[in-house]
Amino acid sequence: MLEFRVRQLDETTSTNDEVKRALEAGEPEGLAVLALRQTGGYGRQGRAWASPEGGLYLSLLLRPQVDAAVLPTLSLVTGLAVRRAAAELLPPDAGGTVLVKWPNDLVVPAACRPAGIQPASGIEYRKLCGISLEAHAGGVCVGIGVNVEPPDRADVAKVGGKNVPVYLPELGFEGCVDDVAAAVLRAYAPLYRTWLSEGFAPLVDEYAAHASLTGRSVRMVNRSGEPVAQGTVASVDEFGRLVLRASDGSLVPVASGEAHLV
Repeated sequence: MLEFRVRQLDETTSTNDEVKRALEAGEPEGLAVLALRQTGGYGRQGRAWASPEGGLYLSLLLRPQVDAAVLPTLSLVTGLAVRRAAAELLPPDAGGTVLVKWPNDLVVPAACRPAGIQPASGIEYRKLCGISLEAHAGGVCVGIGVNVEPPDRADVAKVGGKNVPVYLPELGFEGCVDDVAAAVLRAYAPLYRTWLSEGFAPLVDEYAAHASLTGRSVRMVNRSGEPVAQGTVASVDEFGRLVLRASDGSLVPVASGEAHLV
């Protein structure tokens, strides 16, 4: 089973940058880079990820020998690993509220909040985790960002971007960032082994059981924000595609894009 070698930094531009340099240097699979702070953190599609102290900023160096068509499903596998870690760390009732949002986020229903705190109007989900996946120098850099401790007041406006964040202590977590990192790495290794040998197919049912979009009407947009498909989410298939049921009843698999609830 894969054993991670943890490299911990106080500060870096991005843990993804550290892993990509390690890939270029030929470092073997299994490096995990953690940082207390990032000055230039980014997530999927290069979007800025504010990274004040208190969050989990983790990047993994992997060298999977798989077909290029299979590689995008590693993002979904990563989501399952973080969800398993959250379920391990949180009280049972809270752990069950953590959902995977295709293709690369973990979210919690906005109604799951501490007593006395009202959700923002129109907000259905709050974001707990974001994931990025980059092929680079013959390997893969997997970036994971988890909202652990709430930031200082001065940093609040920088966090979350267009998403409303949720933090693990709001859900009953009583540990520290290192506990979260250890739980994620423990959960990752067996899932990665399954994925390497059998692909995403054995994990489809687990993903479906914790999917936030199933049964929801969505509009899919590309990186430019242009609509590419619309329908009701039926499932995620063995290739990691989001399958929509169109208005005429046909099934439309979508391999990439961003889902907006309609």
